[in-house]
Amino acid sequence: MIADASTLPGGLEIAANMSPWLQAAILMLGTFILEDTTAIAAGILAHSGTISMTVAMVGTGAGIFIGDLGLYALGAAAARGARGTGWIRRRLPEAQLARVSRWFAGSGWKAIVLSRFVSGTRLPIYLGAGFVGAGFARFAAWTFVAVLAWTPLVVGATALLGSSLLALAERTIGSSPLAWLVVAVVVVVAMQLAILALTRRRALWLSAQRAIRFEFWPTWAVYAPLLPFFAWNGLRFGFARTLTAVNPCWPDSGVVGESKQLGLEAFDGGFVSPSFRVAPSDGVPAEARAFTDALIDEALETLDARGWTRGWTQPVIVKPDAGQRGLAVRLVRSATEFRALLAATRAPVVVQRFEDGACEVGLFFIRDPGTGGRLFSICDKRFAHATGDGRSTLAQLIARDRRLRLQERVFLARMRDRLGEVPSAGERIRLGNAGNHAQGCLFVDGERLRTPALEAWVLRACANARGFHYGRLDVRFPDETACMRGEGGVILEANGVTSESTNMYDPSFGALRAWRIMFAHWSAAFRIGAANRAAGAHGLTLREVLRRRRAWRDSASADDIAD
Repeated sequence: MIADASTLPGGLEIAANMSPWLQAAILMLGTFILEDTTAIAAGILAHSGTISMTVAMVGTGAGIFIGDLGLYALGAAAARGARGTGWIRRRLPEAQLARVSRWFAGSGWKAIVLSRFVSGTRLPIYLGAGFVGAGFARFAAWTFVAVLAWTPLVVGATALLGSSLLALAERTIGSSPLAWLVVAVVVVVAMQLAILALTRRRALWLSAQRAIRFEFWPTWAVYAPLLPFFAWNGLRFGFARTLTAVNPCWPDSGVVGESKQLGLEAFDGGFVSPSFRVAPSDGVPAEARAFTDALIDEALETLDARGWTRGWTQPVIVKPDAGQRGLAVRLVRSATEFRALLAATRAPVVVQRFEDGACEVGLFFIRDPGTGGRLFSICDKRFAHATGDGRSTLAQLIARDRRLRLQERVFLARMRDRLGEVPSAGERIRLGNAGNHAQGCLFVDGERLRTPALEAWVLRACANARGFHYGRLDVRFPDETACMRGEGGVILEANGVTSESTNMYDPSFGALRAWRIMFAHWSAAFRIGAANRAAGAHGLTLREVLRRRRAWRDSASADDIAD
């Protein structure tokens, strides 16, 4: 043991009688082993006088900087080997890599600097910069700036507080490398919390706002209180086999990955928005499937024959045939756009005539055993708009609106090409076309729209629906008056057993009322499934359902932001 020496994490020894250059070199090596722990150790040693503050800063900072450049080099080396493989070429085509590279050149410096202060982000960002070939000189320059900001912060903070924490840790668990590690964890966590509080106050406040509003709760929080209910009814009626027997029009009753086109075909054509399904080439692995030019030409010929596009003055809707939560619903306005969209798609899609109605509703239908069915609930869907004031950009209008800012990630991603526009005073900018809550649509209870005429329309639509007993119909009417008269409605989608009575997300309802709604319609689902099984319907086992879910996840390749 060297006299008056201290042992750094990794077993490296540093002593007061060493030359400053050797001390700095040892700190550099220490950062390659445990970066944060070595930086904290440097602060404690500077406080105790074992090394100077200059040595602590220079040795730690140089080691961190060299390590960051090493991550870039690893990413670049990985790219040279990986880009030659078919798996990488299919998932990261050159065009996509070029876009990421341009992003690093224009805005990547923000991610590089911020990742130094946010745990868990540096490794993927620095490796990614090397993988896509972001300019090395620019990367090195911004990394150097980040290190200059970070090193004095962590070393200086530890010099002020770390020695006291280390003494406390040594009294508790003894003098060992574990004591250093405990101090490192405490200091890093404290710094991360302080940085988070200073830099992300608005994000934390928005998260708190979302947390107190049931409509924005995550799925696990919405359904967790229902687990005893599902367990009890599963024991009474059977679970997977019963729920997958509710709607025989789908193989699994519409549990996951159900075909939208198959669901629409269960209804008489006069009630649904016309559509057709287009699938990529079969007989090859899912990751290699693609829409050939011949398939795309055939789809365009079908559009021309049906006359939906009217020379493309009217758009069409293109969406995944097995999509969920409004994922990747696209409003396509030209043949060129249609061709590009299908060329980039790997999963079957539904092409549907665009319905330009002003009123969209979610009509939850339940056909109890031995009855003709009933309209269980009505959800009034209200699409998000931003209203201009003649001074603010679209991004500023979204950020200031009390509701829009709670889903600003969706709106900012969808409207990214228009965020700098300044709408004129009173101008309304529609922020979405997909009638889904996850895509920014406001759901409110639509009981005010209920009339005998609307109920009669629903019963007529579902009377001859082959195998549809339970679920939500997403329907578009010309306007609210037509909806209440039951005139001019077209079904855009039929959703199966896992669909929700979406009026429960009305902001005025709250969790208790929403759970009462869920108890009511899920109780009906178990009753219907049990009756269908007794009549000879065959549901799926839980293993078969999980297998279908895995297959759906493997085949789904859609962006999560709809138009």
